[in-house]
Amino acid sequence: MKLSTIQKYLTEQKIDGWLVYSFRNQNPIAQSVSGLRASGSRRWFCWIPAQGAPRWLVHAIETHMFVDLPADKRGEMTRYVSWQEMEAALPRLVGAPSATPLRIAMEYSPRNALPYVSTVDGGVIDLVRETTGAEIVSSGDLVQQMTAVLSVAQIAGHRRAAAGCLAVKDAAFAFIGQRLRDGQDVTEFQVQCFINDELAKLHLQTGVTSLCSVNANAADPHYISSAAHHSPIHRGDAVLIDLWSRETVNPEDSFADITWTAYCGAEVPAKMRQVFDVVAQARDATVRYIQAQMEAGLPAYGYRADDAARAVIAGAGYGEFILHRTGHSLGPTGHWIGANIDNLETQDRRQLIPDLMFTVEPGIYMPDFNFDDSPQAKGLGIRSEINCLMHADRVEVTTLPLQNAVIPILA
Repeated sequence: MKLSTIQKYLTEQKIDGWLVYSFRNQNPIAQSVSGLRASGSRRWFCWIPAQGAPRWLVHAIETHMFVDLPADKRGEMTRYVSWQEMEAALPRLVGAPSATPLRIAMEYSPRNALPYVSTVDGGVIDLVRETTGAEIVSSGDLVQQMTAVLSVAQIAGHRRAAAGCLAVKDAAFAFIGQRLRDGQDVTEFQVQCFINDELAKLHLQTGVTSLCSVNANAADPHYISSAAHHSPIHRGDAVLIDLWSRETVNPEDSFADITWTAYCGAEVPAKMRQVFDVVAQARDATVRYIQAQMEAGLPAYGYRADDAARAVIAGAGYGEFILHRTGHSLGPTGHWIGANIDNLETQDRRQLIPDLMFTVEPGIYMPDFNFDDSPQAKGLGIRSEINCLMHADRVEVTTLPLQNAVIPILA
């Protein structure tokens, strides 16, 4: 908990305080913000006012959870036993009633617009409103600022992971090419296992499942092959590889996450090139929107960045083949708690702020599309995924080089 940062935000937004709540880790954001090692088995609240020290409302049998907190996080502690005592103590905790209704931030999002932030259940929101008379506002931007902004060490770790992922991607395509040239069988699952082994050699995490998919399988963005269910890879196939990993030294290390597309032949079919070009243009339009906003001294938002990508795809006539948002927050988990590049699945109106990371990965998915004259060339999924880091004055693509054309594996 960076108290000064929280209170600066609360003051600027004219919010009286942040009421952090959890029960049996139903709100993982609460544990991250509070610094507690465990969430416990009883309900607890932490009130972080715009001015002054934090205050706690905790069950009498769980005060032991708080003894290790640093002095600046500990604050005044009120103990309760019964639910009646808890409800009676809530208004006193936040300083209600007040001359004007309090504005209290909680992990809530109106209309569930940001489900990543809506981690406090509706009954608790009702309780706080009824006992305090407060207006409840979303803590979404505050949560992003406190939990999704990456440290210098995390960013450095991401860069190393990105370099590793790019190298493994190259090795995986080379592996496919060599097997095909030698007339040996090769399958999606073999490539998936190869990627895992290569990541391990680089001391990158292997517990995640990277994706290798061909033709119509690639038209399912979350298709995962297995030992029991996979397809062979033949000459003339389109192949998509989506791999992500991070260093294994620290659980707070940040992921890298990339997707590239290739063709198992010497010359990429014209239809496949055309679809890829649209995807690449959509990817680049997203980055251009963000950079243009920053150069103009204006904020950039996740939902508008998503609009920029989808406008390109829809304008080229492929709008019906969009199946997901343009990108997601990136950090110690592959999908992190910061702003997503999304105005499709959700409307993420959070600002893209410095030291935030996210993917940009537009895709076109056509399970019945014939991208070549060969009967087997049916079904196509193309995605181009990069990682971006926000700076104070610019957006940086951290996974260079960009893929600007489909890779002809057998060229």
